[in-house]
Amino acid sequence: MAKFLSYILSLRGVAIFIVVGVHALGNIFEWKGYPETFKFLSVFFEAREGNGTLMFIFIGGFLFQYITRDNWNFRRYLEKKFLHVILPYLLISIPIIAYRIATGFDFALPPGFNDRSVGYRFVYYMFTGAHLAPFWFISTIVLYYLSAPVFHFLDRPKAYKYVMPILLFACFFTYRSEHNANTLISYIHYFPIYYLGMWTSHNWNRLLPLMDRILYPMLAVYVSITVANLAGWMPLPERLSFEEVLRQGIIRFNIDLLKAVFLCFIAMFVLYKLRSKRYLFLEILGEYSFGIFFVHCLFIYGSKKVWENLAGDTQFSPLGFIVYLSFIVLISTATVFFVKKMTGRYSRNLIGS
Repeated sequence: MAKFLSYILSLRGVAIFIVVGVHALGNIFEWKGYPETFKFLSVFFEAREGNGTLMFIFIGGFLFQYITRDNWNFRRYLEKKFLHVILPYLLISIPIIAYRIATGFDFALPPGFNDRSVGYRFVYYMFTGAHLAPFWFISTIVLYYLSAPVFHFLDRPKAYKYVMPILLFACFFTYRSEHNANTLISYIHYFPIYYLGMWTSHNWNRLLPLMDRILYPMLAVYVSITVANLAGWMPLPERLSFEEVLRQGIIRFNIDLLKAVFLCFIAMFVLYKLRSKRYLFLEILGEYSFGIFFVHCLFIYGSKKVWENLAGDTQFSPLGFIVYLSFIVLISTATVFFVKKMTGRYSRNLIGS
């Protein structure tokens, strides 16, 4: 990534750190002794809407507009995405899917799923990403890659003026799919966020003079929503899904989505203002972000299984979680580093970084 977009590289570092943090956090059963800490960290990482996921999609839209506005070749674009994202996903997924099929894994899968043929289950896993928690994101982002001509067509001032407000308003009344299991719903839910990233890139030079006037009100709103969440002043279901919204005909503003969108701009503005300084930790995470994305859950699941075998149930304390999260981030980053060293220019085909 170009040096003058170092703030975007650092933003990717922030995004992948949040993603790893959410997955390492686990669930309330692993925090029996510290339920308030779990609540605080859930709000901090925004586990319900997914700050890190939304940030990745926002960055994807920003970079798509930035890179393709003057150099558009759909075939070359798809070739790069296949080699650097889809191919690593396929290679990493095959052994995981084989393990899921062999062990009869059935969490968040359709009824009677394990009664279907091996071929059907394999294809279902591959197309939905249901075999590993974060892999739904890949199956969804592939739809954005395939939709690139639509986004390129929408990369024009009139579309940003008339289409963007409608899409953005509508998305604040949608939610994530239940267990992230429906690729099409995830695609629809995050479509406006991807386009918002494009809009931001298109209007970046216009936003810069307004940055200070925008940043602090956004920060105030973000802090206010966070405090309200922690205090329980906004009683929402732990996870309202898009499916439930459709089934019950609920119309409810997604305040968590608004908070996540504000965090994108807050982090981006702050990192831009600090762009003259180097933040090596964030830059490394940003550079290795896709590789870390592919491997971090393997270390989380493996380490928790070892932990449970040695000590029974996995239980966190605040200090224990800090140590554990640091361990997962470091071992994931080290793994990507060594794969890159061993495979050279082929590393992006194997691990995405």
